[in-house]
Amino acid sequence: MLDYPPPYSPELNPIERVWKLTRRQCIHNRYFPALEEVVAVVETQFGYWANGNEILRRLCAIT
Repeated sequence: MLDYPPPYSPELNPIERVWKLTRRQCIHNRYFPALEEVVAVVETQFGYWANGNEILRRLCAIT
């Protein structure tokens, strides 16, 4: 028997969890006068995570 995923299931996509954490840690409830500043903050966070991270490993593990 095949088990089909629902047509829209962002909780099954690991990148959605990463974006949720990124928004919460980097851009939530902050004012950015220019889009370039948002990009810089997010890129800084991704740079921190680039070498591997226990938090990311857990976020991307589908249970």
